[in-house]
Amino acid sequence: MHLLLVGAWPELANCLMGLPARVTLMQSPGASHSPWPERQTTVDYTDTAEALRRAAELHAADPFDAVAGFRELSLPAVAVIAEGLGVPCVPGPTVSLGHDKAAVRDLLAAGGCRTVRHRVCADPEELAGFVREAGLPVVVKPASGAGSAGVHALKEPGDLAAAWAHTAAAGQGALLAEEMLSGREFSVEVRSVAGVHEAVAVTEKHTTGAPHFVEMGHVVPARLTAAERAAVADEAVLALTSVGHLDGPSHVEVMLTADGPAVIEINRRLGGDRIWELVQLATGRDLMRESLLDATGAASAPAPHAARAAAIRFVQAPRETTAPEAPTDLDPGAETPGLVRLRLSLPAPGTPVRPMRSSHDRLGYLICVADTPDEADAAADRALARTLERLFPEQTPTGPPRSNRSHA
Repeated sequence: MHLLLVGAWPELANCLMGLPARVTLMQSPGASHSPWPERQTTVDYTDTAEALRRAAELHAADPFDAVAGFRELSLPAVAVIAEGLGVPCVPGPTVSLGHDKAAVRDLLAAGGCRTVRHRVCADPEELAGFVREAGLPVVVKPASGAGSAGVHALKEPGDLAAAWAHTAAAGQGALLAEEMLSGREFSVEVRSVAGVHEAVAVTEKHTTGAPHFVEMGHVVPARLTAAERAAVADEAVLALTSVGHLDGPSHVEVMLTADGPAVIEINRRLGGDRIWELVQLATGRDLMRESLLDATGAASAPAPHAARAAAIRFVQAPRETTAPEAPTDLDPGAETPGLVRLRLSLPAPGTPVRPMRSSHDRLGYLICVADTPDEADAAADRALARTLERLFPEQTPTGPPRSNRSHA
């Protein structure tokens, strides 16, 4: 078995050790080198034509049996390489890898998922027409994209120009308008093998709320009743079936409304924001490792693990200000049992920083574990508050704002 893996951050690359397959790793220029693959090649795989050209060269000398990728930016290359070389891909099949959110909406409706009114808009006049038909509020977002970039809630007619400008500035092509749903937002982390879908965990989300709905943190497992969890997980599985997803991990975002669950988005990859790590800390399931084993066709069985809970918080500036010097003695874990890690990613001191309008405004993250979701969430809040007190003295509010009500 020879597997081509397109794109891997360090934790994923380290999971290559001991795989029952030969692995060639295709990395972008500047990515760290991993000692575990048999071969590593460097190419800007976001240039799918160049990625296919390089993959074809390697395939001619040593054929690949499959191509896989578990990062958002690697998925287009995975699809192009699989089709060009005529090999299977994970996630797959290739027709399930499209980034056209409007087309996905149509597939979901045809498959029996809850219908969400939507329209691709070429200009503000088309957006105004959708608003007249669907009513307010609506959400405007790039028709393809990730990381909450360009998402804007349109709640008043006078906000239309601002919403259009914010989303268009994301520079990701066409704009998609959708009716805005209200409820609690979750994601379902799913493992799929040959069309059999397993909801491994349900993640609860905290967001900034309107207008941009940037994710501020997560907790696993989500605080849901058994019936609510089943409803959310079942809708996620129905969504994956509707779009024809058969193999590979997926991260399905779902809103639990008063009328039941509705799919927000389907991401055919491992959950970002280190959700894969929260799942591992809380359940013992290593979705990275399992995904790689599944891509090689090897069987794997989850290891026994005592159920726990894990939460993550993202560090953000409390207001528009400038980046501070990173304290050398910052240790919120001294007063927060259960802190697993604090990682800061501060820009140069004096650089302007602001509260989150997209995930690009994050200044770091911290993860806490505890016996219950309530305890893990509370520990993460405490650790975040102490971190902000050190980074931004006299600027930090008494508590970080949180919202679990969002949009479609």
